[in-house]
Amino acid sequence: MASIDYSSSTSDSESDTTEASESTDSFSSFDESEDDTENYNDISDEKTYRELSCAFGTNEENLKENVPGNQKLQIKGLTECKEFLRNLSIFIWNSLTKSQRVSLLKDFVESEFFLIDGDSLFITCIWNKTFKKGQNLHFFYLVEQFLHNFNQKEARYVIVFFKDGENMYFDYPELLSLRTALIQHLEHNTQVPIHTEFSSCLSPEWEIFLKESYPYFLIVSDKGITTHQTDYLNILIIHTLHKKINVVLASGQETNILRVFGYQTQSLYTHGEFFEKHEKELYQAHKAIIKSFQMSQATELLLYKYLKLNLGDTKKEVHQTISVLRNMWPEGGDIRSTVCSLSCSVVLKTYKNMQDGAETIRKQREDTEEKSTQDYAEALTLQEAVDLCRMLCLSVAFLQILPLSQRAKSRIIHCHWEKKLSPFLRMMKRCEFFILKEIKSTNEWKVDFTFLPDLTDNLLWKNIAYYYEVENCTGLNLEVGDKIMQEYEKMWNTVLSLSQGYDFGGSIPVRRTSQHFLTQTQTSSRAYKHEIPKLGLIPLKSQFVEDYAGDILEDLPFLSSDDPVITSFNQRKEFDERIHWHSNRLLSDDYSIPKFSSNAESRDPKKQREKQKLYTFYQHFGESLLGRHSSLRIINQVTPSPPPKNTSQQKKIKSKKSNADKIIEENIKRKQEEIEKKEQDRWNSMSVSIENEIKENVNNGIKILEHFLRTCNSNSVKFLAEIVGMEACFMSWIDHCLNVEEKPKDMNIAVQLMKRIHIIHEKYSQLMEKKHWKKLAKCLKYLGFDNLSDSLCSQVKNSGTEDISKYSVQMGAARFQLSHMGHYLFREERSDPDPRVHHFIPDTWQRELLDVVDNNESAVIVAPTSSGKTYVSYYCMEKILKTSDEALVVYVSPTKALINQVVGTVYSLFNKTKPKGGAICGVFTRDYRHDVMNSQILVTVPQCLEILLLSPHYQKWVKRIRYVIFDEVHCLGGEIGAEIWEHLLVMIRCPFLALSATISNPEYLTKWLASVRRYWQNFETTAENSTSSKNTLKSSKNPKISKTEKLSYRVRLVLYKERYNDLEKYVCSLKDDDFVISHYHPCAALTVNHIEKYGIPLDLGFSPRESIQLYDAMVQIWPEWPRVQDFEPEEFSYFKDKVVITKTDAKKYEEQLKEEIINWIHSDKDKVNQLLNYLKPQTFDSAERQKRYKFADFVEKLKEIDKLPAIFFSFNIHEIENSAFHVLKNMKFKQNTYQSLDADKEIKKLRRALWKTRRSLRANINAYTKKNSRIKVEKIFLYFAEIKEIKRKFRQLTKVPAEYSYVNSNAVDHQTLWKIFHRIRYERNRGKVKALALRGIGFHHGSMAYKERQAVEMLFRQGYIKVMSATGSLALGINMPCKSVVFTEDSVFLDALNFRQMSGRAGRRGEDLIGSIFFYNIPLPKVQRLLKSNVPRLRGQFPLSISLILRLILLVTTADDKDDAKAKALSILQHSMMSFDKPKMKNMLKVYFIFSLQFLFREGYLDQECIPRGFSGLAIHLYYHEPSNFVLVSFLEKGLFHKLCQPMKQKSPKVFSEDVMKTLVLILAHLFGKRYLPSCAKKYKKIFSQSKVILDDLPKDFAIAIEEYNNKIENDFGSFLLLVSKLADMSKEYQLPLSEIDFSGEECRDSELVSHLMPGTENRSAVSPFACLSEIVDKDLFNIEVVNDIMLRTIDVHAENAPFLWLKKYDRDGSRRHLNAYALDFYKHGSMKALIKDNWLNWGDAFTLIKDFTLVIQTVRISLRELCDDEQDDVVLAFGQLHEAYCRKLYKKE
Repeated sequence: MASIDYSSSTSDSESDTTEASESTDSFSSFDESEDDTENYNDISDEKTYRELSCAFGTNEENLKENVPGNQKLQIKGLTECKEFLRNLSIFIWNSLTKSQRVSLLKDFVESEFFLIDGDSLFITCIWNKTFKKGQNLHFFYLVEQFLHNFNQKEARYVIVFFKDGENMYFDYPELLSLRTALIQHLEHNTQVPIHTEFSSCLSPEWEIFLKESYPYFLIVSDKGITTHQTDYLNILIIHTLHKKINVVLASGQETNILRVFGYQTQSLYTHGEFFEKHEKELYQAHKAIIKSFQMSQATELLLYKYLKLNLGDTKKEVHQTISVLRNMWPEGGDIRSTVCSLSCSVVLKTYKNMQDGAETIRKQREDTEEKSTQDYAEALTLQEAVDLCRMLCLSVAFLQILPLSQRAKSRIIHCHWEKKLSPFLRMMKRCEFFILKEIKSTNEWKVDFTFLPDLTDNLLWKNIAYYYEVENCTGLNLEVGDKIMQEYEKMWNTVLSLSQGYDFGGSIPVRRTSQHFLTQTQTSSRAYKHEIPKLGLIPLKSQFVEDYAGDILEDLPFLSSDDPVITSFNQRKEFDERIHWHSNRLLSDDYSIPKFSSNAESRDPKKQREKQKLYTFYQHFGESLLGRHSSLRIINQVTPSPPPKNTSQQKKIKSKKSNADKIIEENIKRKQEEIEKKEQDRWNSMSVSIENEIKENVNNGIKILEHFLRTCNSNSVKFLAEIVGMEACFMSWIDHCLNVEEKPKDMNIAVQLMKRIHIIHEKYSQLMEKKHWKKLAKCLKYLGFDNLSDSLCSQVKNSGTEDISKYSVQMGAARFQLSHMGHYLFREERSDPDPRVHHFIPDTWQRELLDVVDNNESAVIVAPTSSGKTYVSYYCMEKILKTSDEALVVYVSPTKALINQVVGTVYSLFNKTKPKGGAICGVFTRDYRHDVMNSQILVTVPQCLEILLLSPHYQKWVKRIRYVIFDEVHCLGGEIGAEIWEHLLVMIRCPFLALSATISNPEYLTKWLASVRRYWQNFETTAENSTSSKNTLKSSKNPKISKTEKLSYRVRLVLYKERYNDLEKYVCSLKDDDFVISHYHPCAALTVNHIEKYGIPLDLGFSPRESIQLYDAMVQIWPEWPRVQDFEPEEFSYFKDKVVITKTDAKKYEEQLKEEIINWIHSDKDKVNQLLNYLKPQTFDSAERQKRYKFADFVEKLKEIDKLPAIFFSFNIHEIENSAFHVLKNMKFKQNTYQSLDADKEIKKLRRALWKTRRSLRANINAYTKKNSRIKVEKIFLYFAEIKEIKRKFRQLTKVPAEYSYVNSNAVDHQTLWKIFHRIRYERNRGKVKALALRGIGFHHGSMAYKERQAVEMLFRQGYIKVMSATGSLALGINMPCKSVVFTEDSVFLDALNFRQMSGRAGRRGEDLIGSIFFYNIPLPKVQRLLKSNVPRLRGQFPLSISLILRLILLVTTADDKDDAKAKALSILQHSMMSFDKPKMKNMLKVYFIFSLQFLFREGYLDQECIPRGFSGLAIHLYYHEPSNFVLVSFLEKGLFHKLCQPMKQKSPKVFSEDVMKTLVLILAHLFGKRYLPSCAKKYKKIFSQSKVILDDLPKDFAIAIEEYNNKIENDFGSFLLLVSKLADMSKEYQLPLSEIDFSGEECRDSELVSHLMPGTENRSAVSPFACLSEIVDKDLFNIEVVNDIMLRTIDVHAENAPFLWLKKYDRDGSRRHLNAYALDFYKHGSMKALIKDNWLNWGDAFTLIKDFTLVIQTVRISLRELCDDEQDDVVLAFGQLHEAYCRKLYKKE
C-alpha cells in the first residue's frame, strides 16, 4: 500500500490551528475572512475554505502545495467562470435580500409538499451552536427535531441529496461519513421520502421530477461550508427560481406551536430571464465546480508527511473485510458493532502496511535520516493506534449497553485530542465512509440500521481515554462490568478475526502505551453568564391567583417573608427622575385615548357634515351589495318578543271567523281576480311576439319570456306562458332538426325545451289538463325519450308514417339531463314561506339558523361561500332592533374592508328612529370610530372589541350585548391576532354566531366552545343563587330584557356542504397562437395514494356533467366492469323513468361513483391509476413570456364565450396593475386601428370650437357685469346652449364602441358614476381607476386607498366593470360575485384557504347557474394540489403573554363589577383551545402564569397583593408590542429619555435638534419597528439612493439597559423551564422525535467505571438528554439563544413565549440578521417611493408600517402626558414634536 512518490500526493495532515478548533469543539466557530472579498467585492461575512480548515482539520497550505498537474487545469477552468460566478452571487443575493418572512406551511394540510435540499439541512444542523463535534446522536436529534417541527404541523416534504453533493466533503472526512450515515438513517429508519438518484440540479431527470411534482418551495441554504459549495448552492437556487418554484432559506427559520416561519423568495419573471440568458455559463460553471471537487479527490493522501494512504487500496480492503465479516455473521448484526469492528480492522491493517512501506523507504534514504526521524516522531506508533482502537471499541460497547438517561450524566472534561492523532482519526472517518457505502450496496446482508445515529460518541471516547491516561495510571482501577466487558471483548475479538495475519494483541489491558492522547484546555468550552439562580418565588397574596393556580402553588418553591430578596423589594422607591412624574397613576383605558384619525363623534359642524356624507355613502355602498331595490326595514317601535303560543288555542281561534274577516277575504279575492285579468291582458298582448321571437332566435326569445315570468304575479298566466314557450321551443327544435343536415344539432334548443317541460311538470302540475299532458308527452317522444313519454301519456302517436328519429337527441333522458342540463336541475328549495322572512323562502338549514337566534342559542355555522349563511346575522340584528332600544349586537370582522361592507348593508337594510345622540350602527377600528357607545349594532375588529371587554369601566356597556357575530371565525388559526379571537370567544357571556366557510374540524371547535358556555352557565347559576343584595340588585337592573330574553347555553353546529351553483374548472394553454381551454375534471387532481391515505376530499364536488364524464371514463377503462349496468344513467335507481331529475338525485349518483372508485382501489389499483390519468386534460407547453403577452387576448376569449364578468387573481401588486393596463392598451390599439382619421379631425375641430366658445362666453359675461353694457342675457344663454351642443357631439364622437369596451352602460346611470368618481377625486390612483373603469376594467389590491377600493367594488357589483384584476384583498369574505374566476399567476400565497375563498366568488346566485374557474399560467401539479387540499384545522395558539396577564390583573382589581371581571379573567386563563382536554398543558400554563406574576412584581408593575402600580398603565397601552412595552418603561425608569431629550433652548417653546429626533427614532425603531432582513442582506452591497436600509445599533447606554433587562428575563424564563420540566413526557424525551428510536432502558449498576464516568454531578434534569451528549446542562437554559434546541420538547413552550428583546439576532450559522431601517429612513427623507425602492417594501406594507409606527408614537406621547403633571416636560414635548413630524411626512403629497 505504501508508495515512494511523495510529489503527487495530497496531505491529510492536521493544521496548526487544530488545537484552537478542538478547544471549541464546534463547527460553528468560524471567523470572517477577507479572502473572498477580493474575489467578490460585494460580499461580506462569507465563510471561507481557510475558516473551515480550522474547524474541520484540513491543511490548506499543504493542499495547495501538493496540487497535481491535472488539478491546476481544473483550477484554470474555475478561474474562467470566476466573473460569472461573481455576477451570479450578486444576482442571487439581490433576490434573497427581498425575501419575505412568511408562514411556510400556510394552510396546506395533507396535499401540498415541498422540497428540502439534503445538504442544506445537513450543514444547517452542523452549524447549530449547541452541537459539539463528534456527538453523532445529538446531531441526528437536531436533524430529526428540525423535520419533526414540520411533521407536527402535518407538512409533506421530500428530501433530496444530489450525488454531486458528496464530492464537496472529500476534504472533511468526518462530515463525509456523517452525511452518508444521515442519508442511510433517513432511508432505513424513517418514513421520510428521500431521493438520492439525481446527479445534480441540472440533470434531465431532476427537470422531469420538478415538472411532474411541482413542489411548493425548496428549502436551501445560501451558504456552503466552502466558497465553491456556496457557488454550487447559488446554481441550485437560480435553477429552482427559474422553474417557478419559490426558495426558502434554511437559515432564519423560527417555529412555534402551530407554525414554521422562514424567509421566502418569490420566483419572478426576471429569474427565468437570467437563467435563459446565462444558461450556457451556468452549465459550464456547474461542470467546473463539480470537476474541481472530483479532481481534488487524490487517490493517495499523505499522513504525517511521509505515510501514504492509497484510497483505492483502502476501498478494496473494506470490501474484502466485509466479505469476511459476512461469513462470520451471516445473520447480520447491530450497525454500531459492525462498523466499529470493520473500521478498526481496516484502519489498523492499512496503518501497519503504511508503516512497513515507510520503514523500507527510510532505510533507503540514509542521507535524510535526521529529518525522517523527526517526521517519524510526529506519527502514531502502531501500538498507540491499537490502543486508540481498543478504547473506541470499549466506547461503542458502552453505547450498546447504557441507556441515554445514564449517558446524559457524563462528566465534563476539558480536553481535546492531541494534534498528532488527527491524521489517524481522519483516516478512520474515511474508512467509516467507505464501510457505510459498501454495506449499503450489499443487499443480501441484513444489518440492523436502527442505531445508525449512534455510531460513535467522541466525548465518551475521550472520557475513557482520560481515565486510562490520567486516572488509571495514578492507581484508580475500576471494574468495567460484566455486560460491557462481554460486548467489548466480542467486538475486539471480531477485530482480531478480521485482521488475520496481524498481531494487534488481546482486549486486556485496554491501554498498553504511555503516549498522551489528550491535551487539557485551560478554560471551559462553554462560558456561562451566570449560575442557576435560587429557585425561590416571592409569595403574592391574591384571591384571583388562588382561584386559578391554587392547586399547583403547594408544589412551587416560595421564599419566606423575611427573606432579604423580599425585604429589598419592599424598600424600593418609585421612579423619581422628575418630581412631576406620577408612575402610580393609572392611565385612561385604550378606548379613551384619542385615535389617529379624526373622531366622527366630534361636535364640530364640519365633522358632522362629513359624518352625514359618510352615512349617505354607506347607503349607496349597501345598495351595490343588496341591489338598488332592496327593501328598507323601518323599525319605529320596540315590540318585545311574544311568548310561545298554545297551538291548540290558535286552531280554535282560527276556526271562528268574524264578519270582518270574511269581508277582508272577499276583498283579497276580488283584488286577486283583478290582478289575474291584468296579467292575462298583458300576456295576450305579448304572447305572439314572444312566440315568434323564440322561433327566430331561441336565446333572445327565452330571455324575453323569462323576464315576463319574473314580473308576472299570476300562476295561471305563468302556466299559459310556459305552455306557449314550450310549444315555440318545440317548433324551433323541429325546424332546426329539418335544416341541420350534417352539422351537429344545437342542443341549446333541446335544453330550453326540456327546461320548460321541467318547470311545467314540477310547478304547475295541478293546473294541467289532459291536453297539456299530451303536449308534454309529445315533446318528450320527439326528443327520443319514449319511456318518459309513455309514463306521462301512452296515447301519443306520430302522425302517419313520419320518421321522428331525426328529432331525437340521440341519447337517453337521464344522460341528456346530466350532460346538458346540469345547471338547470331543480334544487331542493322549500315552497312554504317562513313568516320570519319576507324577502325569500329560506332553506331548511337556514331555518335552523333562525331558530338558533329565536332561542337565544349559540351556533358554529360552516357553509360554503355564497350559500346564504350571512343572512342570519342580519336577522339577528333586526330581532334586537325590534325587541329593545338598549340591547346591542356586535359584529366582529377580521378586516376593515369587511367592516365597510357590513356597515353599508346595515344602513341599507335598517332604519329606526333613535333618541337624540343615538345611532343604529357604530364602527370601531384602530384608526377610526363613531357611535361606539350609543349604537345598537357595533361593527368592529377583534382587537378593538377586546379593548372594550377588558376595560374595567365599560362593563355596563358590555352587559348590553345580546349577541356577538364572529365572521370568518377560521381566523382563529391565523398567523397574527389569532389569540385575540380566542379571548373574545371565551370572554363573552351572551350567545354568539361563529361563521366560516373553511374549517375542517368544526366538531372540535364546537366541543371547545360548549365547554366555555358550560363555564358561564355555572357562573350565572352561582350568581343567581347568591344571597348578596348587591348581586340581586345587579340582576334586576334591566327587567324588560331579562323577562323576554332568557339566555341559552347550548352551542349548535350547523353544517351545510352544498353550493347553490356548481363550479367547473378549466386549464388554459396556448397552441399555435390560439387558446386551448380544457375542462379539468376534479378526479384528475387525485392519486391512488392520496385516496388511500386521506380519502376523496369532502368538498371535491362534481357537476352533473362531470359525473357522466367519470362514468364514461370508468366504462372506457374497464369494459368488463361488473357494475356497469347499475351505474348506467338510464338504469340508475334515482334516474330511471324520471321526467325531472333533481340536483339531489345527481348528488346521489356522484356519491355512489366516489364509493365505487374506492372499491376499485381495493380490487385493482392499476385500473384506478389508468382512470385518473385518462381524466387528465391535454395541455400544451408555452413560454411564460408568451402567456403574459397574450393575456389581453385571453380576456377577449372569455368575452367571446360569455364568461364575463370575471376576477383575475394574482398576488403581485405590480402585476395586477400591469395586467389591467395591458387589457386597456389592447382595447385602445384595436380601436385606433379601426377608427377613421376623419373622426380624429372632427374631435380636434370640436375641441377648438369649444375653446373659442368658452372664451367668447367669458368675455360676454365680463362685459355684462359692467355698467351700461349692451350685452343681452339671451346671447349668454346662446353661448351656454352652444357649449352644451358641442359637448354632446364630443361625447358622441368619443364614445367608446361596445366592441372596444367591457362596460355595461345600462348598469350604472351617469349621475351615480359621477358620484363614485367624485368621491375619489383626491386619491393617489384616481386617474388610473377612472381611465380603466370607463372601459369596464378595474384593479383591486391592499395598497390602494380604501375609497378607491370601494369605488371599484361598487362598479363591479353593479355590473359596470366586467374585468377585475385583484390580489387576495378580495379573498376574505368580500361580496364580489362574478361569473368566472381566473388564477393568472402561481404564488406561495395561493394556498388551499385562499383558493377556496377566491373561487367562491364564481357563480352569482340568481344570475349564474354555474361558476367557472380558469387556471391560466398555473402548473398542472399545483392545480391538482389546490383541488385536493383540505382546509385548515383549528388547534389553538399559546394563549398567554405577560402583558395579557397584567391586563387581566388590572381588570380584576379595578373593575366596577369585580365578580364579572374575575369570571372573564378566569375564563381566558382556563379555557385556551391549546390546552383543551390536556391537563398537563393546563398545569404548564399555570406555572407560566405564576412566573409572569413574579416578573411583574420584580419589575414594579404589581405589589405583593397583585395590585397594579408603577408604569403598568403605559405597558398595557402598548400590550401589542410586548416585550418592547416593558423595555420602554425600563428606559423611562433609568432616566435615559430625559438624558437624551435635551432641547436646544430651555425657554418656551422648546425645540429639539434633528440629532435628538433621529436618535429617538432609532431607539423607537429598535422597539416598535422591528422588521428583520434576511442575513444575506448585509452581503449585498448596493448604493441606495436615499435610505440607509440597515438599522444602526442602539446607543450604548440604551443597549446596556436592554442587556440588563434581558438578563432578568433569561433568569426568570430559565427558572420557569426548570420547574415546568417536571411536566415533560420523559418516555418520549428518550426517543428521537421522527424515527422514534428509543434510547431508554435499565441503567447499568454493575460497572464502577460507568459510575465514575457518568456521576451525574451536573444538573441536567430540564434539558434534552440528547443535548446533554454535547455537554449541555441546565445552566444553558438561561441562554435564550439556545433554549429551543436544548429544552425538553414535550412541554410545548418556545423561546418566543419569553418577553426577551433581541439586541442582535443570529441565524443557526451564526450570521446576523439586521433590522430594516424603514422607520428612521422615512423620518429622514419622508418618501414612500424611497422606502419601496430601497427598503424592499411594497407600497401597502410601507404605508401600513409607517402608519402603525406613528400610532405607537402617539400612544406613548398621550400616555406620558397623562403620567406627567408638567406640560413642558422634555420627554413629553420630544414625543409630541416627533409625532407631528411623522404626521406631516406621512400625509404629504408625493
